[in-house]
Amino acid sequence: MKRIISPLLLLTLVLSLSSCLKPDSIKNSTSVVINLIDVIETTGFARDVEAHGNKIFVAASQAGNQIWQDDNGTVTKIMEHHFSASPALRVTLEPESRILFAFDREKGFFKLLNEELTDFDSVYVTGDCIDIDENNGNYGSGSNEDFIARKLNDSLVALYVIDRTPSDGLKRYYFNRRFKQPIPFICEGGYYFWELSNVGVSTGGINLGMDIRDSLTAISHDELGVGLYNSARIELDTLSIVDTPGEALEVKFYENYLLSANNWAGMEIFSLGAGGNSLTHVSDIEVGGWVKQISIWNDIAVLSCGENGIFLVDLSDPENPKVDQPIEAGYTYRTYVAGDIIYAATREGVKRYHIENR
Repeated sequence: MKRIISPLLLLTLVLSLSSCLKPDSIKNSTSVVINLIDVIETTGFARDVEAHGNKIFVAASQAGNQIWQDDNGTVTKIMEHHFSASPALRVTLEPESRILFAFDREKGFFKLLNEELTDFDSVYVTGDCIDIDENNGNYGSGSNEDFIARKLNDSLVALYVIDRTPSDGLKRYYFNRRFKQPIPFICEGGYYFWELSNVGVSTGGINLGMDIRDSLTAISHDELGVGLYNSARIELDTLSIVDTPGEALEVKFYENYLLSANNWAGMEIFSLGAGGNSLTHVSDIEVGGWVKQISIWNDIAVLSCGENGIFLVDLSDPENPKVDQPIEAGYTYRTYVAGDIIYAATREGVKRYHIENR
């Protein structure tokens, strides 16, 4: 006997199948050419990456903090270090002072690297004086979310840190280069060391991302939007705070604009206004992925979108941004751009892409 499918059942099957179909792909302009160079297998998830010269610095989750070296295309791991038992989350280097900064969910860490940037510099030598320091320096707490290191002069480095604790807001740590005077018959030459002090300023709310340009500091405040501050003085001067349609996870200055990574709501673009002292919404763009972090290559925004990989957005007209193209990079936490190379911190390791104009 033949089976008869009722019209209602047939309609249900059609609707079910159509709901599984992929949506139309996003139209893009493909003004740049992207080529995958290689994948650096970091063992643990690559949560963060930076590159300076031929050295690549990685926060590789359970595998700890790593330094890799690129010798004309041959990449090898030259150092791996666990600051604590907690997975490594972020890493940054202030290249001129050679201070490496990192943090995990326990606290923040800093330590000086040697001149070759291949290992920690635990021995300071001047003349006949030798001082050995094998300890890690610490800052912040387990709530750290973002940081920026800046050399202010030859004897002063600043580390700006924000965290999720509403009462803390922005912390500014200052590293002063000091000279230990020689001790007769013991330490004839003396030696240099970095001394830490800090200043904390509360901005209120939860702080997740930041960017700094001269005396301007932008901070993303999660569901409370983004804020623009004058940080020339110890106390922050609030210039503008604006709401965002999604959770503001990170901010990035671009020319006379501020970009905001708004998670599920895409990327939003604000004009800095006359004198850079205000924020005015000018445009936004959805890219088919939840935007977590933003890097910049020329007039292209490189968006890290978690499980949706990477999207490139053309900012040649910031008030009319266009999706340039997606990059199927796998789960992407963050990217870093150095020259014409995009370094992508992913769950498969660090993926390196060459980018150039078409």
